[in-house]
This record gives sequence, structure tokens and C-alpha cells, in this order.
Amino acid sequence: MIVSCPACATQFGLDVLFQSQADHDAYTRLVALASPLHARLVQYLQLHKPAKQQLTAAKSTRLLAQLLPDLERGAITWKGRDWPAPLRAWQVAIDQLLSKRNAATLELPLTGHGYLYAVLAGMADKQEAAAELEREQAARARAHSSAAPTSVADVLTVQQALGSGIQPMVIAPTQAPGTSPTVRAMRAAMERKKGEQP
Repeated sequence: MIVSCPACATQFGLDVLFQSQADHDAYTRLVALASPLHARLVQYLQLHKPAKQQLTAAKSTRLLAQLLPDLERGAITWKGRDWPAPLRAWQVAIDQLLSKRNAATLELPLTGHGYLYAVLAGMADKQEAAAELEREQAARARAHSSAAPTSVADVLTVQQALGSGIQPMVIAPTQAPGTSPTVRAMRAAMERKKGEQP
């Protein structure tokens, strides 16, 4: 049976596709991945094609076999660290490389997967930084809201306490839930001051 390659239209027999168990295993694993990635991977492999030559089946299989373990686990190891790399990230990263190829800003042929892995790690690093920034902002917002007066009465009480020269003291939050620790301390100090007056 003769089949045609959807990427380059080369015709070949099925026996060529399955000429070795390694080829068969690699293509079986590729088919098991989510389908949106198949076409991109074929185009990505073509970035390794030397000028004026065809990419051999053996080289395609070898390049694919290098990627498959990381594609399947959804992570890569780059510069001594593991980075998350879900299928969607692979799609975006390969699209970036293909865009650079189309803009003639990518030096071809690629000699390995280093460039792709650098893009994937960079994307994961940006996501990680954004998530960390979001966590820090949420923590700051929580800290700010717990330290701020909760009502106009709290603000007036604070102003009265500051105007009278009363030194606030720290009181456990359980003593007056719903108000900030500073306001509770000032209220307690004012109550003590009233109790001391004859």
C-alpha cells in the first residue's frame, strides 16, 4: 500500500514507515498525544532539515524519540531544573519557532532541541514569576486590609486616641473581632484612661 506524507507529499509504502520497531514505537506514541500537536511537530522536525536535502526517516525518528518522553510527562529539564510543559505550551513554543522561521530570523537548520527547550523554560519561568507576584500582591492586600480601620467610628476612635496622647498597646485579635489590632489597642488604652480618672 502506498501512502503520502501530509507535510511533504512524498509517497512511500507502509513497510517503510514501520521498517523498525523503534520507528513504529515512536509514531505510535506520537499518535497517542493530543492531535493539535501532530501537525506542529511535523513542521518543527522540518526545521532540522539541511538545506537542499530531505530529512531522513531515521533522523526524524531520532528527533521525535528525544521529545516524546518530555511530551508525555508534560515537563522538560533545562539548565538543571525541571519546568512544567503541558501540551498547550509546546504548541505555543513551536508556533514561536515557526513564526521566526517565516520571518527569516531563525538560523536553520536546527541542530537539536535546545532552542525549543529554552523557549519552553522561558515561558514557564514567566508564568511562575506572574503567579509569585500575584501571591505577593494578595498577601499585601490581606495585610493592608487587616491593619486598616474598618469603619468611620474606628477612624474617629484612632484620631481621638492619638490626639489625647494615649500610647496604644497590643491586644490579641480575639478580644475584639472585626476591627484592626491597632484600633483595638487604642480603644483599650482609652478605657484604661477613663478608669483612672476620679
